[in-house]
Amino acid sequence: MDKKGFTIIELVMVIILVAVVAVAASPLIFRGTESVTTAAFAGKIRDDIRYTQSLALLRSRLDTPTATNPTFAYRIRFNVADANCTGTNQYTIVNDANNNGTWGENPNASGTIESARNPATGEDYFCVQLDSGTYAGFTVSANFGGAVAGILEFDNFGIPYDSDRAKLTAAKSVAVSKGSESMTITVIPNTGLTAIQ
Repeated sequence: MDKKGFTIIELVMVIILVAVVAVAASPLIFRGTESVTTAAFAGKIRDDIRYTQSLALLRSRLDTPTATNPTFAYRIRFNVADANCTGTNQYTIVNDANNNGTWGENPNASGTIESARNPATGEDYFCVQLDSGTYAGFTVSANFGGAVAGILEFDNFGIPYDSDRAKLTAAKSVAVSKGSESMTITVIPNTGLTAIQ
């Protein structure tokens, strides 16, 4: 008579195999619960500076008339008061689509906020808060010159400027720190290239 089923030995082997796979996979599964390192966060800021520059470069291809917005610029703003991104320790990526001199607003109540979309979350307003959430505890300080030190602007050629729309003439930096760890992101004039130190 042909009986179908599993033997005790087969069941024990399957249980052992599942246990080995679980032990091997657990570090990968729970890796996301560790805090973000200073180096990783500095890399994110560097990437966000590049994202700001690429948005400014892409805007030159839009059909927006030059008379409406001649600059096609984007700004990344560190610790600059923003009604759409609360807190004193934060950064945003904004534009001035209606060319009225107010960056990151809701122009003409049209429902279009003058901001980059956050590619990580899909949110319409690019806001990274450092007072709470994933990046809580980090401090970012930047001085690009100009009347508002924490503003870096890129034009449609990808050239970096300060808040007064003066081209950067020397390398400028963004300092990132958490506890005793710190890193510096350097922005090179003319090209806007970045480097982490």
